[in-house]
Amino acid sequence: MTYYGTEKQQRLQRQSDEAQPKIAATPGLVQAGRFFSVDNFDLIDWAFVDERLAQDGVFGFRMMSATCIEDIRLKLGPSYRVDVWSVCRADRTAATRACTAILEDDIPGGLTRVNLTADPGDDAVRAVQTCMAENGIAPFSGAMLAGNIVPAVTIALADAQGHVVATAHANIPFNTHSKHSGTAWVGLIAVAAQQRGKGLGRLVNALAVRAAFETLGADEVVEFVHADNIISRRMIEACSLRLVPGILCGLATPIVDARFTT
Repeated sequence: MTYYGTEKQQRLQRQSDEAQPKIAATPGLVQAGRFFSVDNFDLIDWAFVDERLAQDGVFGFRMMSATCIEDIRLKLGPSYRVDVWSVCRADRTAATRACTAILEDDIPGGLTRVNLTADPGDDAVRAVQTCMAENGIAPFSGAMLAGNIVPAVTIALADAQGHVVATAHANIPFNTHSKHSGTAWVGLIAVAAQQRGKGLGRLVNALAVRAAFETLGADEVVEFVHADNIISRRMIEACSLRLVPGILCGLATPIVDARFTT
């Protein structure tokens, strides 16, 4: 079984996996792994947005101007809210230099890197999903994590008992119609509570950023961070990603729902 989490999370993971042929072929759509998302407001069929929000309770807007996000808020009306995340980016040269410096240090003692296979039902993939969910990250499907839906690399570190204690992920979510088609997204950074304070977030993030260039062949990387998450912002900036002024990612959800993790 490649799906993990609540009934709703598993349903959305399955839906995202099965929709990939449509996402790849449709200008404006983005593979967000856990919900439908678009990266071009001008290409949106708003009836599609309304339909997905009614059925899924969530819809994403990636790499859009702050003005577009405000227009979206107005179109949605008072029943929905749009939570936003800042966008940070780096090109290959700057990020590689910064990540190389971080990765000169060895993995902390007692921890080892987990080698994931292409099998989405592998026990290691399930352990990654478990670590994410236990640390506040809504996980992707096993197929997404294993790189069977879009090109992707998943990073995981395990302790001496074999428990996954830190994760990160990089993928190419934008289709060939997008102006961001050469851009990789890095995220799903999770560190178990007992392992925090050791720099593991920065380490797995650097491993994922490096993999985005070396394995996925990206031209640049982006990460999304909430304005009040200072720790994540510092982690991202350590890998040389810098804020892109005026560009946001938004997530529409019913006003009564809790904030969705991205």
